[in-house]
Order: sequence, then structure tokens, then C-alpha cells
Amino acid sequence: MRGFFLLTALGAGLLSSGAAAAQTAPASAVDLPLVTGMTFDDTCGPRPQYQGKAVCVRGNLASIEPVAGTYIGHFTGQGWQVVGGEANGVIFARPRAGGGCDGLEMAAYYDETRPVAPATEAWLAFAPIPGDVCAGAAAQ
Repeated sequence: MRGFFLLTALGAGLLSSGAAAAQTAPASAVDLPLVTGMTFDDTCGPRPQYQGKAVCVRGNLASIEPVAGTYIGHFTGQGWQVVGGEANGVIFARPRAGGGCDGLEMAAYYDETRPVAPATEAWLAFAPIPGDVCAGAAAQ
């Protein structure tokens, strides 16, 4: 959709339904500053299944891509590395002091039942990935 992050399943699947979502770490584990033009949204808009699993921010569709870039810069500035993702989101990892890695997922979406226009509401959801995201790499 013209440069917008289109919602598809990410490799970690954290924000998808099912068993992976049930194991999600609390959203309170995500330290998220509010970027200008965005508001926190505890309902997570058209993805209520993210409530309690993710920290969601809402803005308009025209601003989501640059805001996502700002958040990527914020997290990489805190030592997170982008380790994966698709058109709609990013997977971050950061080494733990005692070994292994913490993981974080950012997903972008909008209400697909509404007309698509620059002013259409859109969201970014941020959720910790439970477990050690580097464990698979070490086993190979």
C-alpha cells in the first residue's frame, strides 16, 4: 500500500493469535516514549487481542512510516539491533548481560474496514518476545 507497512505474520509471531500470544511477556516491559503526533491507545484499535500484550500508539496513516523510523532509531540507540521483519514490522534483539538476548517486536497496522487515506487511523504495537531470541542461533 504505497509505502505503508502492510500487516502480515512476522517470523516471531508474537502479535499473532494462538499459543505464541498466550506466552507473551507483559507489555509493561516495553519502555516506549511517545513520539509527537501519536497517542497511547490501550485498546490497540482494531487489534484488541494485543491488549495487555503490547504497548500500542495511534496516529494517522500518513505518519506511521516516519514514526516507525523514529522508533527504530530510538531502540537502536538503546543497543537493540534489527534482526528481522517484514513489510509491516521489525524484530529487535539486544544481548543480555548474563548471555542470550531479549527480543522486541514492532508491528504496524490500520483498520482495514475503513477507507484508506492519509488521515486514516493507524497503529504501531510494541511487544516483548518471551524467552531467548538468540537461543536458536546458538544451537545451529
